[in-house]
Amino acid sequence: MNRAVPEWASGVCAGAHAAGILDVAYVPDNPLSHVLGEFERNYADVRLVLATREEEAFGIAAGLCLGGKRPAVMLQSSGLGNSINALTTLVIPYRIPMLIVVSMRGDEGEWNAAQTPMGEAVRPILDAIRIPHASVTDGTSAKRLVAEAAGFSFASGMPRAILLPRRLTTS
Repeated sequence: MNRAVPEWASGVCAGAHAAGILDVAYVPDNPLSHVLGEFERNYADVRLVLATREEEAFGIAAGLCLGGKRPAVMLQSSGLGNSINALTTLVIPYRIPMLIVVSMRGDEGEWNAAQTPMGEAVRPILDAIRIPHASVTDGTSAKRLVAEAAGFSFASGMPRAILLPRRLTTS
């Protein structure tokens, strides 16, 4: 049975592809499965690279970037904490651009209290390590926000993050 692809998921794919992203390192996550499925179905030129841990995904993306590619990393907000060392000792100091797409947990509508502390910390953490970020608020803005973030990342030589709030991914 085919599920309808949420507008926000097709927007993320379209925006990333429009920015020249053909390599996506990811750690599996339920909301991101919509994005990954859309890439698999409609973007044959996009290579999806499964990582076992979040910091591994950032290492893969860094290698891809150094090899001339425009990568993205996709992960859940709870995995951002696992990634701080990779971001602050590799990606940021060596100015390795990449799009980071974060599926949020712990924000509005969260049912699992264990997800709340990290979910609330994502934006302050990104601010503290100076990774600019934007939140997709609706399906129609996803393509534009993702394409803009990726464009800024590759033009500036620094990572940019797009946050996918729970209220968006569960609607």
